[in-house]
Amino acid sequence: MKTLIAGYLYQQRADLLEGQRGILILMYHEVVAKRDERFRLFLVLCTTPETFRRQVEWLQKHFEVISMDEAEERLRNGSAGDSRAVVITSDDGWAGFYENALSLGIEATVYVTTCVLEGRLPWYVRWRILLREKPHLLKTLAHELGRFDPFEDADEAIQALKRLDVARIDRLWKELGRESGFSPGRLPQGWYVDAAQVRRAPEQVVIGAHTVNHPQLTKEYPEAALREMRESKRVLEELTGRAVKHFAYPNGDHNDRVVQLAEEAGYATAVTTVPGWNLPGDHLYRLKRVDVHEAACVDHFGRFSEAMFAVWVTGEWDRVRRSWRFL
Repeated sequence: MKTLIAGYLYQQRADLLEGQRGILILMYHEVVAKRDERFRLFLVLCTTPETFRRQVEWLQKHFEVISMDEAEERLRNGSAGDSRAVVITSDDGWAGFYENALSLGIEATVYVTTCVLEGRLPWYVRWRILLREKPHLLKTLAHELGRFDPFEDADEAIQALKRLDVARIDRLWKELGRESGFSPGRLPQGWYVDAAQVRRAPEQVVIGAHTVNHPQLTKEYPEAALREMRESKRVLEELTGRAVKHFAYPNGDHNDRVVQLAEEAGYATAVTTVPGWNLPGDHLYRLKRVDVHEAACVDHFGRFSEAMFAVWVTGEWDRVRRSWRFL
């Protein structure tokens, strides 16, 4: 049904889709083969290299692919309203996205969580691996968080952990990991960019910041949130020798206080996870982004679908879904 509707919209409303103006910012995470453990663990964060290549080809055909620096300039000078442009970004610093973006030679922005440069996985990745190997901890963790019933799965547990500050998340990790006998040696290596890759990033790859430890910034004390923002900026600027001007809120989590802190930390822009087009006059610290992953943009045979990708990234699918509630 979804494939048929997307195909109809793509054919019948091509003029509408082509006529939209502004700047679209796309949010990827990892680009990796389906057989890889990352794809199995993080289905809604992953896109295969083949699908990513087809998406980039479609974007280059229908949009002007620009950098985050160029997007900022157009939003400031008012020319974004005359643009039909797209910015390709990725959160966290996943190695597969970085390598595939380099191989395709595209303008891209990589928002790096700087803990990965020290060889540490972001907390939500560690917890998913722990809960997969030690599923009995779904009950233990629930009790630690004041619940009587165990969490149904790792997704529910991680959503609950997101309501905590990162210091408490780390304490729980150490306590439950130790009690369960989980060995840190079980954690994978090579999933994220390292310091050498960031240092050598070519000009077409803009390095942005994504905090140090990927906390929910609205759950942190202002001093801790500001420290996360400033420290990640400092580390990346020392590595690259470039100004790090762009920031991504972890999980898109922000409020008025966090927005003010992003400006205070010295960033020129900050992106959210609210979907939509960006136009002159939009708040530069509340920029909209469209989430992209494999499952959203393939047909029922698992093949890349231009129609589904087009209606997804342009927002046409959301408009249809709001009108047709059964979707």
